[in-house]
Amino acid sequence: MSTQTISSAAIHVVGRYNEAGKTLVAAYRTGARRLLDGAASRTSEFLGARQLPLVSEQLKTRLIGAQEKVNGFLANRLDVDTGRVVAVMDRVAGTTTSGIESVANVAARVESPLGSSVLQTLGTLNQPFATLSVQVADRIADGAKKIEGRVAGSIDEAPALKAKPRSTAARRPVRRTRKA
Repeated sequence: MSTQTISSAAIHVVGRYNEAGKTLVAAYRTGARRLLDGAASRTSEFLGARQLPLVSEQLKTRLIGAQEKVNGFLANRLDVDTGRVVAVMDRVAGTTTSGIESVANVAARVESPLGSSVLQTLGTLNQPFATLSVQVADRIADGAKKIEGRVAGSIDEAPALKAKPRSTAARRPVRRTRKA
């Protein structure tokens, strides 16, 4: 495995982790929005549907308006903050990718027989780890997409996994010796 192949695997892993992180941030944003919207609707329904003593219609209207302002402020902060998180994640992924590419370019320029032999040996040793890292990153990104789908309500709940039946093999009694 050449340094180019290892670097492309590393860049792929960084990209997939970045994608998984963005997906989880989007799931968080969606879930928090649902929470805010649910609280807002329950509050307005509660205030609008009941006759509360010492609470006039004007006060109810002002309470609902204040609650909507608070909900709007929190939703705006949620959007701004998650946008910043995504921007930081993109910057980290971009910096990491450019660092990997720089190291791969320097390694590709090594022309001495000893240097290329060492790089080839290191590449061969690290190939299984690079392949495993790519597979893990892909599974994490796919799992993050499933989480986002569940939070958004677009994917039905996953079927519950059945537990493996335990073996019913008889246990041998443990012999205990007496110490004198």
